[in-house]
Amino acid sequence: MRMTDSRALMQAAVIREHGGPDLLVVEAIERPEPGAGEALVRVAACALNHLDIFVRRGMPGLPVPLPHIGGGDIAGWVEAVGANAAGIKIGAPVLVDPVIQGDGMLGETRRGGLAEYVTVPVTNLLPIPDESRMPEFASLPVAYGTARRMILTRAKLTAGETLVVVGASGGVGVGCVQLGKAAGARVIACTSSEAKAARLRELGADETVVAPDGQFGRQVWTLTGKVGADVVVDYSGKDTWPQSLRSVRKGGRLVCCGATSGHEAVTDLRYLWVREIDIRGSDGWSREDLIELVRLVDCGRLRPVIHAVLPLSRVRDAVEELEARRAFGKVVVVPDAVLDKVPTAFIQGGE
Repeated sequence: MRMTDSRALMQAAVIREHGGPDLLVVEAIERPEPGAGEALVRVAACALNHLDIFVRRGMPGLPVPLPHIGGGDIAGWVEAVGANAAGIKIGAPVLVDPVIQGDGMLGETRRGGLAEYVTVPVTNLLPIPDESRMPEFASLPVAYGTARRMILTRAKLTAGETLVVVGASGGVGVGCVQLGKAAGARVIACTSSEAKAARLRELGADETVVAPDGQFGRQVWTLTGKVGADVVVDYSGKDTWPQSLRSVRKGGRLVCCGATSGHEAVTDLRYLWVREIDIRGSDGWSREDLIELVRLVDCGRLRPVIHAVLPLSRVRDAVEELEARRAFGKVVVVPDAVLDKVPTAFIQGGE
């Protein structure tokens, strides 16, 4: 066991009060100590999600103890372990499952990985085979884990079916496009610009719908021969839900895993009963999802799409890419001290 100095400091993006991005401050704070059954992970990469924006702004009904550190998607190296954590190799490259049994989620109810170090239960560590690809592995849990469970477990998408992905250029959306295509589905990707549509086609989307005003339903209806899609994925919520409902075929499935534009969506019940639509919720992922995703990345069958990698010192710029909806795929933050370990291609952004 390697003991850590309780006086040691680390750099972290700290939220001391809720509000705008200016309240996300990178500063030196005390480095945490691993407790019993925990590991101290040296962060190599932390991928951002919309949850990080919601946590910083403050979420009604879910108080977050302040000061707080966001970031749940973490890959790194085991730096030290606490008591009752035998069998964990110091220095091992690992992916962290962000959901802590009985204690919520990293970056939400518990301090996360927008820092140089983070403590997590050793049961939440998954070995990863290639430490040179930390940004890719860090991109997996929330986006790709959610996408895999949503379309394969909950929607039960099968080869030959038509899948419509709403907001397809976001992290979860890109994951749905890639995994849906790999499952043998016909994929229709809805996005806000032709530039994003072109990239989605490169990733395997069979058709794209460009609808900057969010009115994609009529185009989807036309593309499906006025039949509708077998499966429609919508994690935007309020702004897109009515259009998504109109895009589902009779007997089809509408799947929701979140509501980035608001949770009070209007459901026209006429579509629900006339088309006998199944509305299915999907929440998170399983450990098996993450194990399979790591395997797919390792064997080259899946390459997570990374919009950009930025140092922790520029965390506000990283969040702005997501908040302004400029990101295509994942935005990843890397501690400045390990930035030289990240391949240049990742730092420049792109796939």
